Amino acid sequence: MNAIAAPDPPSGPGWAWELKWDGIRALAYVVGDELAVFTRNGNQVTHRYPELAPLGGALAGRDAVLDGEIVAFTDTGTPSFELLQRRMHVESPPAIRRLATEVPVAYVLFDLLWLDRSLLSEPYRARRALLAGLDLTGPNWQTPPNEEGDGAAIIGVSRQFGLEGVVGKRVDSIYEPGRRSRAWVKVKNVRRQEFVVGGWLPGEGALAGTIGSLVIGYHTTDETKRPVLQYAGRVGSGLTERDRAELARVFARCARESSPFGAGTPPRETRFVEPILVVEVKFTEWTALGVVRQPTFVAFRTDKEPADVVREDI
Repeated sequence: MNAIAAPDPPSGPGWAWELKWDGIRALAYVVGDELAVFTRNGNQVTHRYPELAPLGGALAGRDAVLDGEIVAFTDTGTPSFELLQRRMHVESPPAIRRLATEVPVAYVLFDLLWLDRSLLSEPYRARRALLAGLDLTGPNWQTPPNEEGDGAAIIGVSRQFGLEGVVGKRVDSIYEPGRRSRAWVKVKNVRRQEFVVGGWLPGEGALAGTIGSLVIGYHTTDETKRPVLQYAGRVGSGLTERDRAELARVFARCARESSPFGAGTPPRETRFVEPILVVEVKFTEWTALGVVRQPTFVAFRTDKEPADVVREDI
């Protein structure tokens, strides 16, 4: 189940609030003492995070499905997606073991979908109460508290510590797998979302001969309800030399002649690619034409499917 973006917290009673973590959404399946971890696009990543394996034994033999976020924390205790990226694509067992010590992750829990039976039809408040009762706090997992009410306190914490934002959930909402529901809303301190890369522009000056910026978009539908990729601007700020070199290798394999954009007008100089890469971008606002203003590259998001990338505001 996914949240929709909202510019401000909804008013009225019946909401509970959680911090929004800058990590990878993951479901954890526990059968007996065995743990299996899957990302939101169905990839099993259990082997990449061996430090989470003891979580299976923490449930004392109960079968469960847990919902949460895999997060890497800095020395000051703030989440860092940049740190997490060092763990995301590693397959070498020796490297995995080394990184589990150097860059340990935590599984931050916020929902419980199964506990010896399905809880999908139970209200959020009841699921959270059952989750809290499991007392899942360990060396590499935690269950932060939520807050019912207007969310003022937890929103204040998110701003004080420079976190991404908060998520509000209707306390009476059931869990709807795969759905982006208005029963869950995310309110961000900085506008930030995923985009699909549909092309790139060559660099100029000091960046001549390299990738200068990415031409990005999101999925929408045209007047016939056919899905199309909508042009949303270009982003070069935030890309490192290493990022540009990696992108050059990727784009060499997926170049195409025609534009993948079905709506909007990308720059004439755009060199098009297959829309298979997802990136996260922060920006100040949307223009009237649906283009992002002052965008900055944040990260590659291989845990997100291009087809799922839509404009998140409402």
